[in-house]
Amino acid sequence: MKFWMSSEQHALVGDAEHKARKTLEPVLAGILSDVVLDCGLEKWSFISIVMPDERQADYPEVKRYHKLKRDVELRVKLPFSEFKDADANKQVGLMLDALSRSVDMMGEIKSLRLKSEDASVLRGAVEKARLRLNVSKGDERSFI
Repeated sequence: MKFWMSSEQHALVGDAEHKARKTLEPVLAGILSDVVLDCGLEKWSFISIVMPDERQADYPEVKRYHKLKRDVELRVKLPFSEFKDADANKQVGLMLDALSRSVDMMGEIKSLRLKSEDASVLRGAVEKARLRLNVSKGDERSFI
């Protein structure tokens, strides 16, 4: 399975999101590289949204499955102030928390038909990345 990350972020975040993403993306991509899911999903595209409260409405969370490409696209909000003020380790942790939540979002896409076993594999990959990067788990609250 392929894994890809990008972001929609406010300028006040600076390059912090980019650094966190570039730390996390190769680790999770490596963990997922040999994964084959029963549902047939071949690519997980994750886009973090790091915007202040007054811009939140302009950047809704998105979950969509592209059947022909077997690609799921998930746009997930991260807490702006907490992310902006956090150290690098905590920023990666916030991204991992959002990735874990994105697995729940995948389960809401009826056309994907994500089985509980597939979701467990994906959550396990996120937790394995967390361990490899030595990042603690956040509170996983909703940021919308």
